[in-house]
Amino acid sequence: MTAPVITQVSPSDGPFCASSFVVSFYVPKKNQADPPSADGLHLQKWGPMYAAVKQFSGFVSDDSLGEEAFALYSSLQGSNWASAVDQGRKADLTSAYTVAQYNSLFEFTGRVDEICVRNSSPCAILIFINI
Repeated sequence: MTAPVITQVSPSDGPFCASSFVVSFYVPKKNQADPPSADGLHLQKWGPMYAAVKQFSGFVSDDSLGEEAFALYSSLQGSNWASAVDQGRKADLTSAYTVAQYNSLFEFTGRVDEICVRNSSPCAILIFINI
């Protein structure tokens, strides 16, 4: 399996709506020129982007995602980054946040995960908040 496994999350708009999850896998450089294909899959190319990022550990769950997203947004409130993140969210309406998972399912300790939100500021540096 490749790393990271990327999940774009769009929370539901109401109590009776389901959240949307798009899971992506990194295509290794040696396969990028002619990637393998499969029914129901499509390639998604990502260009450079600016993002506010919070690193966390443990296994990702529905509950932990909400908590980590809240912690990231809370840490940005009142900072110089808050307006850049708001503009980034308006520019990318496909997801509220993105989660990157770097470890195998069989690794139980020392797991590294990140949650990020897009940032519109070209002069921004990734914000890493370590736990």
